[in-house]
Amino acid sequence: STEAETDALLAVVAEGRAPQIAALLRRLYAQGTTPVSLCIMALRHFRQLHSVASDPAGPGQGIGRLRPPVWGPRRDAMLRQASGWGAARLERALALLIETDLQLRSASRAPAQALVERALIRLAMMARR
Repeated sequence: STEAETDALLAVVAEGRAPQIAALLRRLYAQGTTPVSLCIMALRHFRQLHSVASDPAGPGQGIGRLRPPVWGPRRDAMLRQASGWGAARLERALALLIETDLQLRSASRAPAQALVERALIRLAMMARR
């Protein structure tokens, strides 16, 4: 259940649907998901999108090279997301997520949930451009 909710959150972020982020985050936090684990999962998703988008043979070939393989509706969604974002914007998204992850793991007093929510909203706004 948590895995499905996380996938739904990452799809919402990658597709630029920022208004839906807060409700999904509340549900995930209520289920015990930590901000650090959300950041790690977002990093993994955006790394996969970057790998697909930056494949020299195109996104169609890039998604076929992913391990573990992606199937069904998730494959179609990832292809759409990777094509929409492009490699350059995905690199900026990865930089934002890495910076957020470093802040979460540092001795910072910033609230972790707020850091992750802000980063995800910024990513969703990046997707719209």
